[in-house]
Amino acid sequence: MPRRADRLADYRAKRDFDATSEPAGGEDDASPRKIGPSRSSKATKSPRFVIQQHDATRLHWDLRLEHDGTLASWALPRGVPLDRGDDRIAVRTEDHPLRYLDFHGEIPAGSYGAGTMEIFDRGTYETHEFTARKVEVTLRGERVEGRYGLFPIGRRDEWMIHRMDPPQDPARERLPEHLPPMLAKAGELPPRAQEEQWGHEVKWDGIRALLWCDHGQVRIESRTQREITDRYPEIKPIGRALAARGIYEVLLDGELVALDDAGKPSFERLQSRMNAGSEAAIRRAARGNPVTYVIFDLLHRDGRSLLDTPYEARRAVLDGLALDGAAWRVPAYHRGNGAALLAATREQGLEGIVAKRLDSRYEPGRRGGSWLKLRNRLRQELVIGGWLPGEGNREGRIGALLVGDRDEPGGPLRYAGRVGSGLSEAQLDELLARLRELERRTRPFARASASAQGGTASGSRSAAIPRTARWVEPLLVADVEYSERTREGLLRQPVFKGLRDDKPPEQVVRERADLRGQRLSNWDKVLFPRSGFTKGELIEFYVAIAPTLLPHLQDRPVTLRRWPNGVEGRTFYEKNSPAHRPEWVQTASIFSSSERRRIDYTLVQDAATLAWVANLAAIELHPSLSLARDMEHPTAVVFDLDPGDGAGLAECAEVALLLEGLFGQLGLRSVVKTSGSKGLQVYLPLGERSATYAQTKPFARRIAELLEQRLPELVVSRMTKSLRTGKVLVDWSQNDVHKTTVSVYSVRAKERPTVSTPLTWEELREAHAAGATERLAFEPPEVLRRVAEQGDLFAPMLGSAQRLPAL
Repeated sequence: MPRRADRLADYRAKRDFDATSEPAGGEDDASPRKIGPSRSSKATKSPRFVIQQHDATRLHWDLRLEHDGTLASWALPRGVPLDRGDDRIAVRTEDHPLRYLDFHGEIPAGSYGAGTMEIFDRGTYETHEFTARKVEVTLRGERVEGRYGLFPIGRRDEWMIHRMDPPQDPARERLPEHLPPMLAKAGELPPRAQEEQWGHEVKWDGIRALLWCDHGQVRIESRTQREITDRYPEIKPIGRALAARGIYEVLLDGELVALDDAGKPSFERLQSRMNAGSEAAIRRAARGNPVTYVIFDLLHRDGRSLLDTPYEARRAVLDGLALDGAAWRVPAYHRGNGAALLAATREQGLEGIVAKRLDSRYEPGRRGGSWLKLRNRLRQELVIGGWLPGEGNREGRIGALLVGDRDEPGGPLRYAGRVGSGLSEAQLDELLARLRELERRTRPFARASASAQGGTASGSRSAAIPRTARWVEPLLVADVEYSERTREGLLRQPVFKGLRDDKPPEQVVRERADLRGQRLSNWDKVLFPRSGFTKGELIEFYVAIAPTLLPHLQDRPVTLRRWPNGVEGRTFYEKNSPAHRPEWVQTASIFSSSERRRIDYTLVQDAATLAWVANLAAIELHPSLSLARDMEHPTAVVFDLDPGDGAGLAECAEVALLLEGLFGQLGLRSVVKTSGSKGLQVYLPLGERSATYAQTKPFARRIAELLEQRLPELVVSRMTKSLRTGKVLVDWSQNDVHKTTVSVYSVRAKERPTVSTPLTWEELREAHAAGATERLAFEPPEVLRRVAEQGDLFAPMLGSAQRLPAL
């Protein structure tokens, strides 16, 4: 068996002990047995170990186990694994002398392993197996405890280390391998009354990037979860900076930004980094256009996920990391007063701001209303000079419009870029037909001069236009919104808003820094902060559902319930149609005996009116049970099933099914829908002039009281709140000429945009039997799919005529 000194030969050969303070090792090599805090006599006789954090050419950790008179050593590039099944590389290195158990300090430059050596952990261990092919031990340190296995993997000196026990901390959460970033919705500033509930950050014009750091090893992923670490080498030292602060596992969210000479974000400069391919090109680009990682969120830290932690608390933890390096920083966020920050970004020519609810959790991959982006957008008219054929789902149609403007009226038309976003299906078809009538063989845009090709000529622009371009006479004027212009005058992030016929194309000149108007930003106004549902989405839903909804509103007086500042703001009912309504909105003047005056109710007769009321933030539509021409005769009887405290949709379903059975015995057909809130509504269609309210209201009351008598533990027919706990109120009082009920297919102003949705009786029966009535809550996209697949389940209300029996 070789002497201990022989096993240290490699160790000594690599070091100059006149230069380094590392121990040389020898026959007198001995190290005190006591390690760290006092241990039992049995423990102190156990073999010892040390884990050293070694900030050398590459940051790594060294595991050293006392064995047979020396320290068997492994270099761990990613540290000691803390989770079972997490296999990590362990490089077998030369044995070290026992005195290395206590070594820490600086290894001078030029020496082997030059850098800083710190003791990360130390203690004793129990041996289960220790051979040339396998080492299995249980470490008992001050920071690391658990059973570990080490084994060679075939290559010279390369081993693997893995943890065999569950995590030392039962509450530990693993650093996720991949995570899509949370996204922000376009919107506008929160109402002034709510601004203290929001934090505001500058919006950086860069590339969204998530950064993983695991024991100094850095990995960067783009928004599409593509790894881009090697493209940005200047960011990698953040791993060392974190480890130096004792932070070993983090997941950060931020933006990679390139700054111009004025210190402002420049997407143009960033593009040179995005397009660099080879390692040499990346190095050149990094020298010419360095990037900064602007960090705005912390999603994980040292075994603790922060995804469910409120934004304000996450930011507090992030600020506590004090991350301020040569290529990374954490800008401040501002509580409240978003208008001032937005104005400041506008004055400085920055992209805008992002507003984030202080109580919001991080929702990976979701574009929710908890984060709102507010851009300082520009808008102007541009002349259409051509178009590009589309690809994929736009094959055979327009892929993008080619637009331009002039430096002065009547001057040459200068190319300003492509516009592909914002075109609806209808606009694509309409535009294609119009552009084909204007086709020409030559390009209408002026050629860029030679100086323009170098980017120095004022007013000239150069850009590659594909050979597939189709040219047209420059006669159509488009309204386009965009974020900024490049130095060449090309549009960035353009969005088509429509055609303009009020301006001759010869008069379209480049406008300077006109900010977008309020009339357009309202489309992105968030009405449901918790879900991010916007006014634009409300309008789109009502227009999409119009063919199905309008027959149920036709000729009925409608009371609008409006939320101008969203569902968390003030609301009011509006019976009188607004005086500023367009002339094409129809109304019905009806005398109200309860109010002793005439009321001009809105009649929602067409899709245009439906879109108009939605634009007023009239989230809920409450029509009368009567037609405007015959207010004394309801066309239905309604039973509004409202659960009290301790009851829910399951109890409402039970009562609704009892009503269906009862009406079946009476020979009556019934229809059911969700209220879109907490309960259900059961209808009996009557048709026109079948009954008066003097008949329907007593009938509904008698049915409710009958159910209460038979099932007093489940049903209550009186509004008294103290009687309703754990029961379902069968509200019969809605059968009144002065009352309204929420319309079928109306969105409800709840935390999420649920919709009052018709059901089949079989669907309700199956959900109730399965104990799954919670699945009967539907939002706009689901409702549209249901209608497409099943048609209008509320259609029996339109074609049924039946008479009420005597009770």
